[in-house]
Amino acid sequence: MGRPEDADLTVVRVHAPYESREGFLERHFHAGSLDFPATELARLRALCATVPTAVGVFLDRAAILTELAAAATTLIADFGADDDLFLDAVFGMHPTAGTLPFDLPSSMTAVEDAREDVPFDTREPLFRCGHPSPRS
Repeated sequence: MGRPEDADLTVVRVHAPYESREGFLERHFHAGSLDFPATELARLRALCATVPTAVGVFLDRAAILTELAAAATTLIADFGADDDLFLDAVFGMHPTAGTLPFDLPSSMTAVEDAREDVPFDTREPLFRCGHPSPRS
């Protein structure tokens, strides 16, 4: 396997962060902080600083993507696309279309400050629900 710094582009697919929980039902649902662990975020940011990087995040739940959005060449919200379709989106082979089905908050502080029973109450989200795909 080659070194990232020798590549023209790196493609990385990750899952939205979550904290593993104990209990029969709890272990089947992703919950907890929406922040990536510090070591994972540092790894991804270092990669983005080394080579142009397309980052796809599987969003089975919201995630804090503020630092990744600033570091990545391309950031793609992924909802379960096959690898071939994902790569078609990265390389612009086919037009993509879609809208974000929920807010992506800018920080965990904004999430914690939001009222749980009020939709779209997150202060200054990174992307608001309904944000269109740039190629739609």
